[in-house]
Amino acid sequence: YLSPLGLGYIATYLEKINDIDVEIVDCVKERKSVSDIISYINRTKPDFMGINIFTQNFDMVKYVVENINIECNCFIGGQAVKSIYQEILKWKVKNKLYIIIGEGEFITPKIVLGQCSQKPEEQVDLKYVYRVNKDSIYFPENISNIYLNRKYLSNEIVVNHYAEKEIAIITSRGCMFDCAFCGGARSLNKDMTIRTRTEKSVIKEIQGILSIYPDIRSVRILDDLFLRNSRSIDMANNIFSRFPQLSWRGMVHVLSLVNTIGKIKELRIGRCKELFIGIESGSESVRKRINKIGSTDDIIKVSQEILQNGIDLKGYFIFGFPKETKEDFQ
Repeated sequence: YLSPLGLGYIATYLEKINDIDVEIVDCVKERKSVSDIISYINRTKPDFMGINIFTQNFDMVKYVVENINIECNCFIGGQAVKSIYQEILKWKVKNKLYIIIGEGEFITPKIVLGQCSQKPEEQVDLKYVYRVNKDSIYFPENISNIYLNRKYLSNEIVVNHYAEKEIAIITSRGCMFDCAFCGGARSLNKDMTIRTRTEKSVIKEIQGILSIYPDIRSVRILDDLFLRNSRSIDMANNIFSRFPQLSWRGMVHVLSLVNTIGKIKELRIGRCKELFIGIESGSESVRKRINKIGSTDDIIKVSQEILQNGIDLKGYFIFGFPKETKEDFQ
């Protein structure tokens, strides 16, 4: 389970800056079915409803948007929208549907208030497509200044597999890598810039979290760029050395560590407990086809170094790429 941080940022800016009443319904954590969601919307009668979409929940989101019975303008957002918005434009909707490609915390309040100065790049019937890229006035350029009010994420604490209460944060947006299976790939997002938060910004957020949840014992970092080079390892240690009660877990790309192999042991200084690596495949031919840079030798070298320094390792794997064979899998 991961809390809906993206919706949290949007909710924060709807209310913080624009004084719009807002709530988040965490349908995953609350285990709400599609019919539950539709019933809730019809019963509470919001003026606007926003929902994030992935390839996995595409049909469910489509059913919700097409079957609510009240007058309610809708927003659709999420990383996948850039790749699937032409399909969304085919939906049969009774209400206005705003399709947001990119980050939504600045543009969403303006659309709600009828103050949006950016014109939609496409319109089909009641469906409007807005693209928030680096050329948009609503693009969050400095994400160190983006504030998240966690009161909207009331169910966000999880107990991780170390039996520690844990909370998640994001420290960067955009990606420098170009994996063929990923909607965040660099080649698909040339109109976006990679942005990382400052050390001071991350420390301030963790301090805020501990003021609300003093019994938190772990932080999970949900982006690949927190450990992107040697300096970022030092930054991680600087951040968590301030919080001796906390351990942390995070994602990392093999290529980020293979060039800083000697510094992996230093991650223990900041109490890094577990790293997550997208291995995807052990077949060099498959890795080449999916543009997964870094060799299997790099993976083994980095993995061994992580484990030998007392840090746990989680590997992500994908099987079933086009033209992948059983031999590739073996």
